[in-house]
Amino acid sequence: MTAGDSVQLLAMRPNLPVADLERAVAFYRDVIGFGVEARMDDVGFALMRAGGAELALVKHPAPQPGGAYLYVSGVEQLLTRCTEAGCTLISPLTVEPWGLRDFVVEDPDGHRIAIGERV
Repeated sequence: MTAGDSVQLLAMRPNLPVADLERAVAFYRDVIGFGVEARMDDVGFALMRAGGAELALVKHPAPQPGGAYLYVSGVEQLLTRCTEAGCTLISPLTVEPWGLRDFVVEDPDGHRIAIGERV
C-alpha cells in the first residue's frame, strides 16, 4: 500500500480444505473452542468463529495440508484439552525467544495448527 491509498486491510480468514466437514467442525468446535457461525452442507462450507478469530472449513475431495497460527489466552488449558482429545502433538509447549509460548497440533486433515499466547 502506498501513501494516500484508501485501501484498509481489515482481517484475514484462513480457508482450510477438509475431507470430512462434520469431523472438521467437531474438532474445531469441541476441541479448539470455535462456535459455528454459519454452515452450508450443500456446498461443503462451515464458518467458525471464536472471539475475534474466524476460520472457514471448505470440503475438498483431496485436501492438501496447510497450517495456521491461533493466538489465545490460556494456552496451557487448550494444550490439556487437545491432549485429552487425543490430538497429535507436533511440537510441545515451548517458550519462544520472540515472546510467545506455543505448541503445534495436527487437525484431522493434517493441517498443522500452532496455538500460542504472548508472554
